[in-house]
Amino acid sequence: MPSVDALSIVEKNMKKIISITVTLIFLLSSCEKVLMEKDPATTPTANFEALWQTADEKYSFFEYKGIDWNEIYSIYRPQINDNMSNEQLFDVLGSMLNELKDGHVNLTSPFNISRYSFNYPNPENFNYRLLKDNYIGWDYNITGPLVNAIIERDGHSIGYIYYGSFSSNVSSYHIDYVINRLWNTEGIILDMRSNSGGSVSNIWTIAGRFTSERRFVYTSALKEGPEHNDFGEPSKVYLDPRGSKQYTGKVMFLTNRGSFSATSFFSVIMKALPNVTQIGDTTGGGLGAPTGFELPNGWAYRFSCSRTLTPAGENFENGVPPDITVWMNPEHELQGIDDIMERAIEEILN
Repeated sequence: MPSVDALSIVEKNMKKIISITVTLIFLLSSCEKVLMEKDPATTPTANFEALWQTADEKYSFFEYKGIDWNEIYSIYRPQINDNMSNEQLFDVLGSMLNELKDGHVNLTSPFNISRYSFNYPNPENFNYRLLKDNYIGWDYNITGPLVNAIIERDGHSIGYIYYGSFSSNVSSYHIDYVINRLWNTEGIILDMRSNSGGSVSNIWTIAGRFTSERRFVYTSALKEGPEHNDFGEPSKVYLDPRGSKQYTGKVMFLTNRGSFSATSFFSVIMKALPNVTQIGDTTGGGLGAPTGFELPNGWAYRFSCSRTLTPAGENFENGVPPDITVWMNPEHELQGIDDIMERAIEEILN
């Protein structure tokens, strides 16, 4: 039988074990509560402040667009609270970014992507079915992404190229083949209506076939400082001839409001070429190069962090205007007439 002293020691040890167990349970419970609480760095408030501040310091076009970003803060900050759902937070942040009125601005979450939708009053100014029925026919060539044909008008031959998206890669072979095919025409219609943009590399592949000498086409400057007009030293950008030969005859370049982003860059470049005339409507804009960022909660977002100016210092972020403005008349369209194509043909033949 254990002695009284031995029992006393056992009792003391049991009390210690119970005390330690209770302490561990309390600590584990406290840790669980801490883990369950929101990290202050990823609350809706923290995400809002991070987004607003980053845009304030890095977005390119506050002054150009006349946007008071402090006023935007006063409108959207009261809509934020730390008990709101992710969906509610997304809606507020997306709406705030859309105040920039910029097609290069997006907020991406696991469940949605916000984007700015332009609401231009302009007509589409493009009817692809009409174009095939009454201008290029249905037996046109498809060379990579380049639709190309020869239009016969009153004994004259006119080249035609349609490029629908800069996201569709144009190889040197594609554009060289088309230029060779249309070489002996009296002029080329280069149609990029409703081309919403894509890869910048395709710009140079195509544009370099329409100049026989190096030309200064635009300047580009990155947003570097925290103030709204703090840009770095602008870099001059040049277009060099490409391919074995370059077409320097008349080129009528067609655009509409659906010609966006890379197509607007292309428009600025083509404006620097003396043999090119832009016809149709102003492009949709989008000349700032977008840069990506991440919120504390892991959502991605992007906006423009550079600006592009013509050699004359013009900023066409909101759209590159044509040399000759022409809109399609709806009554003429019903008759199978594309007024923009007709003006392009007229300019080539006269």
